[in-house]
Amino acid sequence: MSKYLWLLDAGHGGMNNGKYTTAPAKMHVFDDGLVFYEGVNNRNIVNRLIQWLQRNQIDFMTMHDEVEDTPLKQRVLVANAMHAQEKRCIYLSIHSDAMPDGAHGKGSGFAIYTSKGQTASDAVAQIFCDTYHRELPQFRLREDRTDGDDDREENFYVLRKTSCPAILLENLFFDNRQEAEFLLSDRGRQKLADALFVSILTTEKMKPI
Repeated sequence: MSKYLWLLDAGHGGMNNGKYTTAPAKMHVFDDGLVFYEGVNNRNIVNRLIQWLQRNQIDFMTMHDEVEDTPLKQRVLVANAMHAQEKRCIYLSIHSDAMPDGAHGKGSGFAIYTSKGQTASDAVAQIFCDTYHRELPQFRLREDRTDGDDDREENFYVLRKTSCPAILLENLFFDNRQEAEFLLSDRGRQKLADALFVSILTTEKMKPI
């Protein structure tokens, strides 16, 4: 049994008979017709990560449905029930980012979020930040050093409502053409899954919480 039980949450919905269940939100259509479905990409990365975890006998559970966009409240209820039972859970919410409608410019890079204030999640998030810096140096990490570490803090539902340590990862911007192409490539998806696995393995070894 591994030190932690990793609760994996691929954000948003998947495909149901060729139809994106989260449409028209959480997707982007480029001028040349290339379509990016965030929930589909999140699942692809998490499924690759699961292969790593299985091969290395690291305990995990998934919080999302393979097709439907499971409500956040339901995901958190399951996570909190598992944490009450196991007392060793860490919640990972996997996403990609996009610029708000009407925003000027183009977003780029990674961001790793925890809830507001200093919590146990910060130590876990720093391990992921350090790994992303090292494993994916071609992309910037959008850190916030105002409180002495690299993670950014927001009141996202899955960060506020989970009783266990929780981090949310924004893996690049899917409305940025260069980053979308990386996210859609087999190489890019595998690199992200590898970085997540190295982060988890490092956390297992360091036991920061």
